[in-house]
Amino acid sequence: MWLGVLWCIEIKLRSLLLLVLTSAFLVLVAACGRGGQTVDIPTVVVNELDEAEQTPVIAQNTRIHSGIPQYMEGVWLCANSSAPFVDDLSTEQSEGYRCSVTVEYTDEFAVVKGNGIPNHDYESGLGCCAAEVEYEWKIPLEPELASYVTYAPERGAIAISVNGVPFFGPEEGPGGDAVALHFDYFVEDRQPIVLGLCGGHSAGTTFHYHFDGNCVHWHPEIEEKEWKNWNVAFLKKDEASPVIGFAFDGYPIYGPYGNDSDNILKEMNSSYRLREGENGYGGIDDWEYVEGLGDLDECNGITSEVPGMDGDLYHYHASKVSGSGEIGFPYFILCYSGVPETSNMNQGSQDPDGGMKNRMPGGNNAPRMGKPDCLPPKPPLGRDNYPADWSDLSPCQ
Repeated sequence: MWLGVLWCIEIKLRSLLLLVLTSAFLVLVAACGRGGQTVDIPTVVVNELDEAEQTPVIAQNTRIHSGIPQYMEGVWLCANSSAPFVDDLSTEQSEGYRCSVTVEYTDEFAVVKGNGIPNHDYESGLGCCAAEVEYEWKIPLEPELASYVTYAPERGAIAISVNGVPFFGPEEGPGGDAVALHFDYFVEDRQPIVLGLCGGHSAGTTFHYHFDGNCVHWHPEIEEKEWKNWNVAFLKKDEASPVIGFAFDGYPIYGPYGNDSDNILKEMNSSYRLREGENGYGGIDDWEYVEGLGDLDECNGITSEVPGMDGDLYHYHASKVSGSGEIGFPYFILCYSGVPETSNMNQGSQDPDGGMKNRMPGGNNAPRMGKPDCLPPKPPLGRDNYPADWSDLSPCQ
């Protein structure tokens, strides 16, 4: 009897061993492709969450979404609580703030959520003091050049930095050119205005940049310096500048160095000059665009090669200098060559309606730049009527 039992157990063990060996052989065959090439076998990880609890997550700085343009890959800063705590150099106490940015991608937009705190020490200035502000920016993933330009708002945000902080236009509260004032082009007798580190300051709690913005990629500890030592002269001149932000039409904004229309590396100069007898006290109206004066168009953009991409790309530059030798008005952008996402323009405003204001340079004068080739379906952003000298245009198809 016992011999029969042992014989039965032996048979079962042999069957089990045969099954294991067969399975191992099949795995080995699957792992070997034609010509001896190895084929990767994916590992399946079972999520322990119930199906109802699962939420799609878009990771930071990775090409998970197939529609992310190359120039946007890996550029966002302050992800995953990685930013250091920063200090407002205008105050004596430590605020305990640090930059925070999250990015999610839809079919149309990079949805950028930030807290308005830069990734570097900063100076709130006379408008003290900067604080956390909740932002949600929508940056188009597939920008296209329009047949006409759209002028950026006079007040409030016109673009954003890769740290989620807004870029503002040239004008300060009283209406003068804040950057011209910073460089002593005129004396401001209406309201004291001071720009601080990296071209930024705060209007109440809203920290923003009026020019420069390049310090977001600087690492003072590597050069054994402090944030207060920042100078735009520290930028490398022998290589193209990285992306520092995005305009609301989706096109990237690079630092001042890049390729010109002949794809020669140089500092990109803007194409504006002060009108005769003006000094910036009148803000945007004091400047005029002169085609060919510098490298950039009326919006401060150019089509040329950019780092990490094959072929040419339309993009903007943060300009330090104009082709006239003056400061590089408009510093970031003055208008959008693509179609801007206007939901961004009611954020970071210096006054309740500031984010939606818009006009043609020259005030009530006929526009001196960017007249379209055809009549757009609507007047320029912020205007009820078309400019008078657009009356000869045929409707855009």
